[in-house]
Amino acid sequence: MKIDLLNKIKRETERIEKGIIEWRRYFHKYPELGFEEYKTSEKVHTILKKTGIPFEVKAKTGVVGYIDIGADITVGLRADMDALPVEERTGLSFASVHKGIMHACGHDGHTATLLGVASVLKTMKRYLKVNVKLIFQPSEERSPCGAPLMIKEGVLKGVDYLLGFHFFPQLPIYKIWIGKGPVMAATDYFKITIKGKGGHGSSPHLTSDTIVCAGYLITALQTIVSRSINPMDNAVISVCSVKGGDAFNVIPEIVELTGTVRTLKEDVREKIIKEIEKKVYSVCDGYGCKADIVYKSYSPLCVNDEKLAEKINQITKGIVPCHLFDFHPIMGGEDFAFFSQKVPSVYLFVGIGDKYGPNHSPTFSIDERILPYTVSFLSTLIVNF
Repeated sequence: MKIDLLNKIKRETERIEKGIIEWRRYFHKYPELGFEEYKTSEKVHTILKKTGIPFEVKAKTGVVGYIDIGADITVGLRADMDALPVEERTGLSFASVHKGIMHACGHDGHTATLLGVASVLKTMKRYLKVNVKLIFQPSEERSPCGAPLMIKEGVLKGVDYLLGFHFFPQLPIYKIWIGKGPVMAATDYFKITIKGKGGHGSSPHLTSDTIVCAGYLITALQTIVSRSINPMDNAVISVCSVKGGDAFNVIPEIVELTGTVRTLKEDVREKIIKEIEKKVYSVCDGYGCKADIVYKSYSPLCVNDEKLAEKINQITKGIVPCHLFDFHPIMGGEDFAFFSQKVPSVYLFVGIGDKYGPNHSPTFSIDERILPYTVSFLSTLIVNF
């Protein structure tokens, strides 16, 4: 890579650095849930207009910008925009003004970063060898998620390769992991409704106790991974909510459990589904209860195209060689996986350090030094594609 070109991109990034940080703080202060990103979308419109990049609205609140140089190849770059239903406890001066909603996963930074890349690439347009599609996606966190709708509305039309990225607190700041093959798990949702005979808490023998049944079932579900799945395979079963009863002395008729399953292999996923059914019906039957199961796929396995991942790794070695980091597939899920099923794709991770704790935490934030760094890195990556 030419050092002069690298320096030009760095200088352009430095020129807009203050703006990138201001954009991120705006998005953080005014978070919006999936398919409700109206202010976020409007802000993206405004910045793209000022930058001189044509765009169109997709999937209700999504935005797609396009830098066309008349090339034969088009590379897409995607960022997610939505927040989470989490009450913020960061104490930031630009903390969320919307009670119960915050950017607890860094999507505010993703959106600001992609806008920064858009601005840099527009300025560096004469150096581009590919067309660039800038995809601002709504509703990554909620179901139904935004990627399938964007695909349905033609966002991938003409896209030859697609890149996605995520700020990741499990990596040291500035480190970059570009995996090959599976990088994020298939994500499933389940809801188990346990129905029994309720009654007075003083007379449990006259009931079929749904609370005790639910407690035993939660424990039994945990044995699936530890006793039915090969220890060499990755799998997670987590019960994340338990709802049942309103009074301290009444055994309820109904208890609901909801949770998630994460897997990296389809045969493991299918086995877990069967094992969950077996455990649920056998345990509930043993307590004189009945059960209904709702099981849905939220997103498929997110797989990086191996040839494209190798290409991106090689380009990265010419940009920030000392920052390449070796990591392992994670059990988090991402609806970017729907895109990766359609076109050769790479989803990469940019380390932000663990200063603010894990994603989805009420204290989560990002080290803002990572914003101009990632803008410069991604811009250079696209220019050298």
